[in-house]
Amino acid sequence: MSHPDLAAEQAYLDHAYACLDRMRERVGRVLDVATGEIAALALEKWQARTLRSYEDAERGICFGRIDMDEGDELYVGRRWIHEDDQSIVVVSWQAPAARPFYTATPVVPQRVARRRRFRTDGRKLLDIADETLGGTIGDEPRSLGDFLLEELERSRDERMRDIVETIQVDQYRLIAHETEGVLVVQGGPGTGKTAVGLHRASWLLFTHAVRLRREGVLVVGPNRTFIEYVSHVLPSLGETSVVQRAIGDLREGTEPEGRDDPESERRKGDETMAELLRETVRGHRDEPGDDFEAMLGMNYIRVPLARVREIAEEAWDEAPSWDAARERLRMGLLRAFYRAYADKLGAAGMRSFDELEKALSKGGYLKRFVDAILPPLTSERVLVEALGLPRRPKRWTGADVALLDELDELIRGRPKSYGHVIVDEAQDLTPMQLRMVARRAPGGWATLLGDIAQSTGPVAYERWDELLRHLPVETADVEELVLAYRVPSEIMELALPLLPTIAPHARPPEAYRQGGEPPRFLRDANASQRAAEEAVVLDGGEGSVAVIAPLALVPEIRELLTRAQVDVDASTVEDLAPAVRVLDAREAKGLEFDHVVLAEPAAIVAEVDGVQGLRHLYVALTRATKTLTVVHAQPLPWA
Repeated sequence: MSHPDLAAEQAYLDHAYACLDRMRERVGRVLDVATGEIAALALEKWQARTLRSYEDAERGICFGRIDMDEGDELYVGRRWIHEDDQSIVVVSWQAPAARPFYTATPVVPQRVARRRRFRTDGRKLLDIADETLGGTIGDEPRSLGDFLLEELERSRDERMRDIVETIQVDQYRLIAHETEGVLVVQGGPGTGKTAVGLHRASWLLFTHAVRLRREGVLVVGPNRTFIEYVSHVLPSLGETSVVQRAIGDLREGTEPEGRDDPESERRKGDETMAELLRETVRGHRDEPGDDFEAMLGMNYIRVPLARVREIAEEAWDEAPSWDAARERLRMGLLRAFYRAYADKLGAAGMRSFDELEKALSKGGYLKRFVDAILPPLTSERVLVEALGLPRRPKRWTGADVALLDELDELIRGRPKSYGHVIVDEAQDLTPMQLRMVARRAPGGWATLLGDIAQSTGPVAYERWDELLRHLPVETADVEELVLAYRVPSEIMELALPLLPTIAPHARPPEAYRQGGEPPRFLRDANASQRAAEEAVVLDGGEGSVAVIAPLALVPEIRELLTRAQVDVDASTVEDLAPAVRVLDAREAKGLEFDHVVLAEPAAIVAEVDGVQGLRHLYVALTRATKTLTVVHAQPLPWA
């Protein structure tokens, strides 16, 4: 039986869409009033950006409303919709007025008498769900409702979807968390920390529009596959200005390939590398050994060696980078030479400063003099020297990028910075990678997302404090997400016993829903073959499929699936399609799949020393949203 208000609410949505169509028409005519080329270009950019946001609104112009105690009704959607006279039809989800839609509860109703949610398909309203508030029933902060459960049980797409229609109270409080320092969101598997971070970017751009439209927002992920997976969330929220980069792509012009061995990764990621690089750069500085002198016509002009040394020392002490010191040295020498010229010739000195510079630059004298004291440097050359390599490698690794970025600052100065930086899987970053992130957030305003229990990077952090000390942090708020909406309880129960060992200080996540199918365990002497066979069967059904295996078995399983004519293309985009993904535990971080085949978990544990092996296993166990199949020849590590 349909809801009695379905027709009336459909009529309201039809009206909202009619208003949106008129808004689109007005934006389409905006260039008609442009005066001048510069104004036209600015309006054209604004027009394109606005029209894109209108397209995104088509996916769900309005997804609910709240009825206030005073009788007012407020419709909530993806963006503002207004009448021709600017009166509000739909309020944006980011607006303060919309906050009670997400945060009101029966015990703390916030003057909300009823919350109504819509299920839509395009412009058609399919269903309505009402929730009466006001303290007449027990507070149920964990009540997800049918709409959210249906969303959680949908098959995974090749890319992450936004959650703006189903944001929960615990998630919204972090999305809208106000701090001028660092917000750390600690959340176990399936708690929605990635979605919180992305929606926080959109909320911050709305709330701090003037500042962040000017300074920008940067989102950093662990790898390119992850960035591609989440890349459509912000555009779906109307945000096209946010820069999204993998940690290895933060340095412009460098595309890292491959990984170092674990010991090399730890060594390159250690904070002591920063001092080593500074010393290597400093080692190229030479003491001046000559006067700065030249013949100008019949006149000999000289800056004595003692003064040259003073100029060189001042340039070194005051400049923020090597290249800046070179320029200060060059200009200091020119000014000193000009003064010596004026002192000697007085009124007879007719040459300007620029003419003297040209004369001293002729034949390369000025450049050679500067180069002898502070020679030109490149980051790549200095890194080869610092690492003791015989020659420049054909390709740089991910760990090298942070070192090159450190050298970029030492040699060229700071890179482009942003008003706010959001870092996902932050618990995997090395101290040197954290320094690379900090350079892009000089104001110290950032959001870190992660889970200490999933810290599988080169550094095995036990607490967030260990990580935060590598950032220029004045204040840091560490907040937790506990409710695991994605991972069903049957799978979470298998992973949770690992927590006391891998993260004794972390609060265990609470699985919210049951998946219906307990994990399957298949023992087979040929685990790779059996895992591939199980994946082929699952690929014939609905939903996304992944095989997570020890790094050593990944090529073999990929080959077996390829022979079975299963698409396992490893390109950045195609391997996100609903074919079979074959990944090691580290590559699977942050991703989710309907069905996961876990191959040889004991070997996953064994391939990494210490607690990191069990953390890899914890990651692998918690990637599935529906079914988990464990295939093994060796005894199970938790048996």
